[in-house]
Amino acid sequence: MKNTIIALTTAATLASTAAFADAHSEMTMGEGLTMFETLVSNELSALGVEVDVSTLTMGQLAQIKDVVESDESTSEQTRNIEAIIN
Repeated sequence: MKNTIIALTTAATLASTAAFADAHSEMTMGEGLTMFETLVSNELSALGVEVDVSTLTMGQLAQIKDVVESDESTSEQTRNIEAIIN
């Protein structure tokens, strides 16, 4: 009987922990994407590139971030970013 109660308690705890973790990770992923979009948007504004970052895919955002962090000149960065967007 005691082992049954322990097993049920453990199962209930694991189930509630998993549900909390799922809800928390979804919230964090959404917040992370928003932060990444904001970061890329700020970098695009600094280069004078106007685009609604919410219309870009995660792949495009990552490519743009790579270009901005490169050693290319500003004009090369702008050209490469416009190629990614279009």
